[in-house]
Amino acid sequence: MFSANPLCVACEKLGRVTLATQRDHIVSLGEGGADVPGNTQGLCDDCHEAKSLAEALRGRRLPPR
Repeated sequence: MFSANPLCVACEKLGRVTLATQRDHIVSLGEGGADVPGNTQGLCDDCHEAKSLAEALRGRRLPPR
């Protein structure tokens, strides 16, 4: 994955060039995302941590399924 897309996609959107270090699920598994290549992206440590925190906070606010 990193060989095909070595940069953090979140940083790229902000005009920054940062190497991806984390394999991330675009739609988290906890929110119904599939564990397939099409649902993954590369993120740097900082962006992955921020995204994971946001997902955890959303999970606390959502009613049970």
